[in-house]
Order: sequence, then C-alpha cells, then structure tokens
Amino acid sequence: MDEKLLAKIGLNRYESSVYLTLLKQDSMEASKLSNASKVPIGKIYEVLKALKNYELVEIQPSRPQRYRVVDPERAFKLMYKRKEEEALNELKMLKETFDEIERELCNDNSPQNVETVFWPDRFRNNELNEMVASAFEKIEHEICVVIHSKYRPGRSELYDSAVSTFSKAYLSLVQRGVKVKMLDPGSQLLPSFKELIDLIEDLSFKRNIKDLMEIRILETEYNFVIIDSRITLLDIEDQFNTGRNLGMTRIYDESYAKRFKAKFDELWAKGELFL
Repeated sequence: MDEKLLAKIGLNRYESSVYLTLLKQDSMEASKLSNASKVPIGKIYEVLKALKNYELVEIQPSRPQRYRVVDPERAFKLMYKRKEEEALNELKMLKETFDEIERELCNDNSPQNVETVFWPDRFRNNELNEMVASAFEKIEHEICVVIHSKYRPGRSELYDSAVSTFSKAYLSLVQRGVKVKMLDPGSQLLPSFKELIDLIEDLSFKRNIKDLMEIRILETEYNFVIIDSRITLLDIEDQFNTGRNLGMTRIYDESYAKRFKAKFDELWAKGELFL
C-alpha cells in the first residue's frame, strides 16, 4: 500500500505516512512515531487525532500512551460505509439546492437559462483537455476569471494537476485574439504561464500575450468566470471536501453576467499586476 492509494480515500500526506508506519509496528509512542514517519512533532497529535476520527487508529491504555492500527479490513469497511452515507446525504442536499434554484428561477431577477455539468470522479486520458477545449471554443471576445484562494499551491491536488491544461487553453484564447483578464491568488497557474511563454519563439504571439492577457494577484473568496459579458460560470463545491468541485453551473443571462462583471471590476481594482 502506498500514499497515493490512501490519498484517494481522503488521507493527506502526513496521515498516510503515520498510518503506513503504524502498519509495520505493533504500537508506538507519539514521539517515536513522529521520528519514524518524518511527521513534525508539532503535527503528530493532530494527525493521530484525525486517524482516530477515521477509526483507523486506536489508543492503547498505557503510560505513556501508545498508538496502533485498528484491524485494517474492518476499519476500511466501516470507513467506506461512512463515506457512502455522507455521499447520499450530499446528494440529498444537492437535490434540495437544485430544487431551490428551480423555484428561484421563477423570479424575474433570476437567470433564464441554466445548465449544470457534473465532473467525473477522475478524468481519464484526454477527457479534461476535451472538456476545456469544448468550454473555450465558443468564446469570441473576452473571458474574465476569478480564482478562489483555496487554489493556492498545495491546497488542491486536483487543481494543481490540471494547471497545465488550463494555462495552455488560456494561451490558445490569446492566440485567437480573445482578451483574457484573470485574478489569481498566486496559484500554480502563474509559474505554468511563465514557463510556457518562455518557450514561445513567435514574436507576434508574444506581443499578443502582452496586449491581450492581463493577470493580477489577489486572494479572494470569490470564484467565478464571465464569458463575453453574457455567460457566467459558477463552481459546485463538494461540501465534504472543500478542495474539490463536483461540477459547474453555466448561466446564460446577460443581466446576471452584468452583476458579476461589476463585482469583477471591483476586485480587479484591488489586484496587484503580475502579467
């Protein structure tokens, strides 16, 4: 068993390291476990508490306290059952939210045309590239992007792994003559842009980048995209894993987009120029 496998069920790097260390031992004290797993002593009790909450680790009644793994077969079956129940509750909450959205759509001030897209659990082969290409192909004039501070480096493994795809897609827009304005919290997107731009030999393309792409740095709790001043994209966040999005809502309503553009302009004035 490796850390990547444990990451897929929700354990972070420290939790995985401690659990894998304990799997090889009958039991260990926290201080020795910190050394063996290379988890800082200041973090070890927080990590052990998390593993205990997952019911993967238990405390032995001894002085000093020692920690050991719960029978893995039983522990992972229980963990799966809990996650299954959470997923069912999450779907119920989503259903209630969509029902509420549908009711509000009856109001005059609500968007008139809404489309919801759910992402798969994981993208296979070129699925992400195809999805981004499809979403970007109809953009004609301008895209305004606000990226949430949760996407700073290391905060979302899924986002970090998709950065190359998005940075290439934004540069492709510029190559087509589309204006790109972006507010970024300092995510992995920025070094990715720099790396790609350094590789460009076409001087006219580089001039297009300077003229058509502008990025400003700003940490914000907002997260939305405006396309051609008429389409608004909003993320559907996973309520049980805030570093992950379940999908996206695409709203076709110019008056609605205008409200978000006003917010974008307000945030844009606060941003620090990057590119």
